[in-house]
Amino acid sequence: MTRNAPLFLPRRRFLLLSAGACLAALATNCASSSDSSGSTENSDFDPKTATWDEILSAAEGTTVSWAMWGGSDNVNAYADEWIAEQLSNEYGITLNRIPLTDTVEAVNKVVGEVQAGQTSGGSIDLIWINGENFRTLKQGDLLYGPFTDKLPAMEYYDLDNPSVISDFGLPIDGYEAPYTGAYYIVAKDSAKVEATPQTFDDLLAWAKENPGRFTYVAPPQFDGSRFLLTALYGLTGGYEQYAGAEFDEELWNQNSPVVFDYLKELEPYLWREGSTYPPTQTRLHELYSNGEIWMMPAFIARIAEGIATGQFPETTEAFAMDGISLNDPSFTAIPTNAGNPAGAMVLANLLSSPAGQLQKFKPDVWGDPPLLSIDKLPDDMKQAFEQVEQDYGVPLKDLTASTVPVVNAEYTTRLEDAWEQEIPRSYFTAKGRMAIRPNHAPRRDKWPFAPTTYVEGINGHLPQPTTRTYGF
Repeated sequence: MTRNAPLFLPRRRFLLLSAGACLAALATNCASSSDSSGSTENSDFDPKTATWDEILSAAEGTTVSWAMWGGSDNVNAYADEWIAEQLSNEYGITLNRIPLTDTVEAVNKVVGEVQAGQTSGGSIDLIWINGENFRTLKQGDLLYGPFTDKLPAMEYYDLDNPSVISDFGLPIDGYEAPYTGAYYIVAKDSAKVEATPQTFDDLLAWAKENPGRFTYVAPPQFDGSRFLLTALYGLTGGYEQYAGAEFDEELWNQNSPVVFDYLKELEPYLWREGSTYPPTQTRLHELYSNGEIWMMPAFIARIAEGIATGQFPETTEAFAMDGISLNDPSFTAIPTNAGNPAGAMVLANLLSSPAGQLQKFKPDVWGDPPLLSIDKLPDDMKQAFEQVEQDYGVPLKDLTASTVPVVNAEYTTRLEDAWEQEIPRSYFTAKGRMAIRPNHAPRRDKWPFAPTTYVEGINGHLPQPTTRTYGF
């Protein structure tokens, strides 16, 4: 995926477009074509009526284009090697992985194609997605389906589990297939850290006693945004008050200042006194690996992988903050104009299948926990999952038992925007370039940035905002 897509918009402008002009474009461009759950270009394939055998037949001999976050070598290898091999050998399908810096690139690509009248035969067949990106596409009627009722792998999932049937509080309604079982917790080097903070007050006290030994990724990178959400939960009375289907403006206005007052108090005790923030999870993990920081928020899969591969100190321990750490699953979805929806469904099923879930669960492969229900599996597969869990390196069940859901995506978007206004003075971009911006500078979707000083920014500007979740 390159920046030469037909349309690449900052998040705020994109969301406004999705709610207005994009819908108008869809109404115009799709007037003579089938709806998002209908047939493809040849009108022979309809996910509502096709059998699984017909889907497999339609997919055989095709290439499926999968747009996915490409920021992890291990995750990329899982796709390029194991997934690609399974698709080729079992189904006669060729995988074309489209690497993304952030998932909004794929979302914007779909919007641009549909606006240009390409309502079928699009360049993306499947997207690794969740959160605000899914909400944007679903509310914009830009998704193909519903299709998950056709996937054989769904028999292994608990369809009463909110983590399987909703995405950031939004009902999935068959437009996403389950993929990752991500959990956002905390890692520490127990050789250097005795404390196990269970509240954000505990974390602040520890940071003051150990200045420079904690930090988090700069939002709006997805894991930095997750840290902000845990702060919202932990500092304002828990997640339940935010769990409604709709964003609560009054509640946000009441509680959000508490979060940013806290972050400003924490900032001088962060790595490099908060003068800069790691731009990616990769850089954060490097800081932890080389001992510059002793504690970090991270996804459990990355902690398990770091322990298994020896990248992280062998004294690394993981812990969850009760009622604060996040249960943050992600999914795959098919764009409304996918050129190969049959191939996309086969790929989505493989990713959701027991075999696919088991392979990515292995810490030396990826370490991502399964989203399926182990008790629904045949005995031999149960034993295989149990063996991986025994070798996982951290107590998975104990750590995830007290995690809580991610709520309406608008809270995350507001947290990202407010952080950019309130907190950063300087940080490194994802391309390693230094950007310096005074507090309360104009938002990054207000271009050009006349008051802003920067060095080697992208196209003469600061980096594009991202709208991305684990992995994606």
